[in-house]
Amino acid sequence: MAKATCSVCGATVETRHLVNPQKMEEGLVRLIEKDHPEWDAKRGVCPKCREQYRAKKFLGYLEDEFQKISEMEKNLVSKIARRGRVSKEVNEEYEGKMTLGDHVADRVAQFGGSWTFIILFAGVLLTWMFINSLPLLLHRPFDPYPFILLNLVLSTLAAIQAPIIMMSQNRQSAKDRLHAEHDYEVNLMAEMEIRDLHDKLDSLRYKQWHELWQMLQRQLEVMEMMQKCMAALPQTAVGLVGNGPDAQGNDARGG
Repeated sequence: MAKATCSVCGATVETRHLVNPQKMEEGLVRLIEKDHPEWDAKRGVCPKCREQYRAKKFLGYLEDEFQKISEMEKNLVSKIARRGRVSKEVNEEYEGKMTLGDHVADRVAQFGGSWTFIILFAGVLLTWMFINSLPLLLHRPFDPYPFILLNLVLSTLAAIQAPIIMMSQNRQSAKDRLHAEHDYEVNLMAEMEIRDLHDKLDSLRYKQWHELWQMLQRQLEVMEMMQKCMAALPQTAVGLVGNGPDAQGNDARGG
């Protein structure tokens, strides 16, 4: 396989992988010319340099709008330049990092916030108070009115359950932040791709108008040359050329 050197970095790559500068976006060409003033924009550019300057162009988009770019945005721009995938399954990725205690806390919080827990807990409380309120059932109630032991049990349960529920809520908040960051990455990637597509369309339109203008110039030059040639011919030759077959047909009919 034939190989050639990149006109920007000088790396040796296969010829079929080189990108023709004439087919590159105007923004990339301007960035390369800015970093390499001696670049003649005639020889091919390797894919690595093209991705590097695409990433630089996207960073320029963000730097024009934001004073400071985060590390996440830089990683996102590098993915866009490499045509990488940004979308991912956040829930599966987060649940894969959860420990056994995290799963237990989520189950406890899920059960503690359900109607099943409320009904069962209400049943236990009513049974406790009913048994200790009727002297006929128990000769000596284990927790007589005002149910001090029941208050201790409820306080202990609340003290244990509250931190577990807060742990679950904190994990849910972290998961929501991951979802928000992922949505931001997807939206930012879509915005960058749309802006890049607009730049490509503008560049293509500029090239088409330039080609049409050159074609028009060539046609005008050809017409001017034809006018000069016609003016240089004798008048009789111009008449013959102007009449052409019509004049010959008329002569034949007249004869």
